[in-house]
Amino acid sequence: MSRRLILASLLALVTLGFVSAADNRAAVRTPDGKIKLTLWFALAGANGDAFKAQVDGFNKSQDKVVVEPIFSGSYADTATKIVPALEAKAEPNVALMAAGPLYTGAYKNWAILDYINSDKDFNKDDIFPGMWEYSKFDGKICAVPYNISTPVLFYNKDILAAAGIDASKAPVTWADLYTMAKKAQADGNKNKSDDFWGFDMSDAPWLFKAMLSQNGNPVVETKEQTTTIPVYDRADAVEVATFWKKLADDKVMPQAQHANAEKRFLAGNLAFIVASSSRIGRWTTDAKFGLGAFTLPRFKKASIPLGGGGLVLFDKGKEANDASWLLIKYLMKVENQATFAMATGYVPVRKSSVNVPSVKAVSETPLYKIALAQLKDSWAYWHFNEMGTMDLLIGQALERLEKGKQQPAEAMTASVAELKAEMQ
Repeated sequence: MSRRLILASLLALVTLGFVSAADNRAAVRTPDGKIKLTLWFALAGANGDAFKAQVDGFNKSQDKVVVEPIFSGSYADTATKIVPALEAKAEPNVALMAAGPLYTGAYKNWAILDYINSDKDFNKDDIFPGMWEYSKFDGKICAVPYNISTPVLFYNKDILAAAGIDASKAPVTWADLYTMAKKAQADGNKNKSDDFWGFDMSDAPWLFKAMLSQNGNPVVETKEQTTTIPVYDRADAVEVATFWKKLADDKVMPQAQHANAEKRFLAGNLAFIVASSSRIGRWTTDAKFGLGAFTLPRFKKASIPLGGGGLVLFDKGKEANDASWLLIKYLMKVENQATFAMATGYVPVRKSSVNVPSVKAVSETPLYKIALAQLKDSWAYWHFNEMGTMDLLIGQALERLEKGKQQPAEAMTASVAELKAEMQ
C-alpha cells in the first residue's frame, strides 16, 4: 500500500471522528477543577526553554486552565507521533510543530479558523500575510504562525580573516559565494583539520527549494487549489542541480554529510553554513569564534522560503477548545511573541512587534538585522499531503548528485517521477 493510501485511510478514520463527535465533549480537569490541556512542542534546547517560559507565564496568568507542556522531539519525530495519536484519538489539545496544516486542515479540522474569525480581541491583520500563507491547507487557515524562521548564510569571521577574504563585501549571487567558499577552503583552515570545508547547510531540501524559487522554478504548481503538480524537473531546476553538483565535485561542500554541518561549523571547521535564523540565539553564545551573517545569495532573484512551525488546535469539544484558544491567544500577544522571537532568532510574526522595546533593541544587531531584512523577499510553501515525502525525495536526489551516481537532469526527473507516483 502506498504512503498516500495509508494517509487517506487515516484521514477517513479521523474525519469520521470529527463529524460524529458531540460538541459538548467534557474537558479533562484537574482535581481542583481546572481544565487541563496537553501541549506538545517540537523545540529543544534554549529555544524550547524560551517557549516553556511562555507557557509557564500563561499558567500563572489565570486560574481556570493548566497546561502540561510535553517535548515531542524534533519536527520529524513529532510528525511521526501525531498521525497514530490522531487515529487513536490520543492527540494533544495544542501542538507547536512544523507543517501543522497537514495534521489539521488535511484532516478537515478548521476549528482554529472559527476562533480567529470570531474573536474580536485577536487582530488577524497584525500578522504578516505571508505567514498566514504558511498556515493554510487548501487555501484555508488551520494553524497560527508562531516560530517562523528564514534561512541565513552564517560565516566564521576568523576563517575569512585567515583566508584574506573581505567580509564587508557580501556575496550577492551563488557564484560569488562559490568563489569565497573555495578561497576559504584553500587558505582559511586555521585548525589544520582534515575535515575542513568551505560551505555546507543544515537542511539540504529547504535550501534547494529556495534556490529553485530564486531561479524561477516554483517547485510545485497548483490548479484550482485541488491539484498539486511537482515541476522541479524543468530546465531551470536542472540548472540549480548542476550548480549543487559543482559544489560537491569541486570539494567545496562535503558529499552527503549535511547532518554534521552544524557540529562542523561550531567546531571551526566550516567557513559558511546556511541554517535557520533560529540558531542566532544559541550560536551567539555557543560559537567560540567571530560569528557573522549575510543575506542568502541568489540566482535570478532574491527569494526566501519561510520555515519553522506554528500552533495548531486539535478539536476536543467546545470546552477544551475554548481553553486551547485562550492559551494560543496568550502566546500570540504582541509582547509575548516578540519576547520569544528575540530570545531565539525566530522572526516576530506580528507587524506591531516593531514597536516593542525588546525588538527595537535587538533588531539592529547584525545577525537579527539580516534575518528580519529578508522578510521582504519571503514566501510560504503550499501545503499538500505529500510535502514531507517531496522533501525526502529531494534529499535523496541531492545525495545521488553529490556522490556522482546521477547527473542533474536524471536526478531531478527521477525524483519528480517518484513523487508523482506517490501522489496518485
